[in-house]
Amino acid sequence: MVSILTAGTNGEKEVLGHFYNELTYDIPYNLWLDIINHFKNKDQSVLDIGCGTGTLTRQLNFKTRCGLDISETMLEIARQKDEDINYFQSDMKDFSLDQKFDMIVATVDVLNYLKDGDEFIRTLKNVRGHLNDDGVFIFDIHSKYKMKNDFSDMLYTDETEHVTYIWHAMEGEAPLSVVHEMTYFVKSDNGMYDRQDEVYSQRTYEHKDVIKMIEKAGLYLDTAFSDFDINHSVTTVCDRIFYIVKKAL
Repeated sequence: MVSILTAGTNGEKEVLGHFYNELTYDIPYNLWLDIINHFKNKDQSVLDIGCGTGTLTRQLNFKTRCGLDISETMLEIARQKDEDINYFQSDMKDFSLDQKFDMIVATVDVLNYLKDGDEFIRTLKNVRGHLNDDGVFIFDIHSKYKMKNDFSDMLYTDETEHVTYIWHAMEGEAPLSVVHEMTYFVKSDNGMYDRQDEVYSQRTYEHKDVIKMIEKAGLYLDTAFSDFDINHSVTTVCDRIFYIVKKAL
C-alpha cells in the first residue's frame, strides 16, 4: 500500500517532517515520473507543489526546478540534498512567486489536504496564475472508492529503523473525508521510545465535481486516467485519479 502521508497544509507535522523519507519508503516516485515525462512539452521550468523533502523534485528533468511546501522542517531537509533547486515555504492556496512555469505538479494526493471546494478552486486559480500559457498542471487525488474502502475505520501499522507508528483512518464529518490519527513511537538515542500524536485530515470529490472546479478556476481538463495507467479510464473502483490540466485562454 502506498503511504498517504504528505506535507499537508497545516505546517505542524514535526514528527513527519523529520522522518518523512523513512516513513514513506514505499512511495513509487518512478511511476509519477513516468507520467510527468509523458506529458512534458517543455523542459525549461517546473514547480513541485507540496514537495516535502524534495525526493521527486530532485528527479525532475527541467532546467529550472522549484519546490513549494508549507513545512519548513521538510524544506530544510530538501535544501541539504540539492542546493540547485529553489525551495519556497508557503501555503499552496495563496503562494505568490515572481515567475511562471512550463509545468506544475502536485503529486501524492497533495490537493486532498484542502478542506473544501472553495480551497480547491482557490488553489487551482493560484496554479493558473503561475502557469505559462502553454503550461501543463498535473495532480492526483484519492478516488471516492478509496475513501470508502481504505479509510473507513481502518487500522494500519508499520515499523522503520527509528519510528513505529499506528495509523487509524476514520471517516470524517465532511462528505468523502477522512481523519488520520497517527501515533508515533520515536526511538531516542538511549533506545527508549517517545510517543507523539498527530492528526491529519483529507477530503476528496466526485470526478464530475473535480472537472467543474477545474473549469471554474479558468483551466480545462486535457485528460484524466487512474491508477498510474494513462490508458486506464476513471472508473468507480479505481484508487487514484490523475488529472492533466491546461490553461483556458
